[in-house]
Amino acid sequence: MVVSPSEDAFDVLLHAMGAPGASRLRGHPGAREAVSRALEEAASLQGAAPEPNAFARHLGTQLARSEEPGLALEQLHARDLALALACVEGLTGADARLEKEVLQKLRVPLARIHPSPAFADEVLQALRSNLLMPREDAPPRLLGYAGVGSLLHWVNITAVRLALRMRKAHGDESLVEAEVLAAHPSPGGLELSFIREDSRAHVRAAFVRAVASLDDEDRELLRLHFVERLSLERMGTLFGLHKSTLSRRLSGVQALLEKRTRRVLSERLSLREEELESLMRAIHGRLDLSLSGLLGGR
Repeated sequence: MVVSPSEDAFDVLLHAMGAPGASRLRGHPGAREAVSRALEEAASLQGAAPEPNAFARHLGTQLARSEEPGLALEQLHARDLALALACVEGLTGADARLEKEVLQKLRVPLARIHPSPAFADEVLQALRSNLLMPREDAPPRLLGYAGVGSLLHWVNITAVRLALRMRKAHGDESLVEAEVLAAHPSPGGLELSFIREDSRAHVRAAFVRAVASLDDEDRELLRLHFVERLSLERMGTLFGLHKSTLSRRLSGVQALLEKRTRRVLSERLSLREEELESLMRAIHGRLDLSLSGLLGGR
């Protein structure tokens, strides 16, 4: 049975939202019950849970940014939001939960960028500072997490970008995750049995080069869509983009992959134009299917 939130906590939340946001939330059916559920989820952290009014205040500031706070509240990852706040507040046990539930789970995606455990240790150490330390004119970055999508996904995006920057800073070639994984193709990888044997290695290498040439955010969009299988609606919420805008962007990236794959094949193979066209027709529409192999786990 859902317990109604105390008037104090609910009023604290509304006050933190400001008049326009509070008015929108009051008009949403079931707002009080949704806030009650959020408070209960936050309390499930037990000893690491933030004080209820502190959580209500923090939740109110996050909901104030939404055009539809009632909908945002219904979709809220309240426990994750409470954990993020507890970590910033330095509450006992919060950092251990963050370590176990989020940071250590990032070792798998970090291994796709660089296989060394020492590299993952270095990235995670930098990530802890990035998330938890106050910035010059801003609060800790972890306070920017609004409870939209899981905390693990939100931190993973930051971790991948940080890891790619650190590879470059170390002077490594920008081989990125696709090229690392090419040496360990997964069952979801590019199926090349329909292509002549003497061309298969060239096609795979060309596609890997094309994926590696994309910028960090485009690769992350592809990974979330093809590997994590997130919907366009969910991804749009994560990146602050409308799903139609995101769909056009994904289509553009997929077209760019084929264009760059063609360019690398042209450089690698001595084919007449009609032979190259024939090869591209054979792999058209199949390159996207290989993304789960190249951007997914080993």
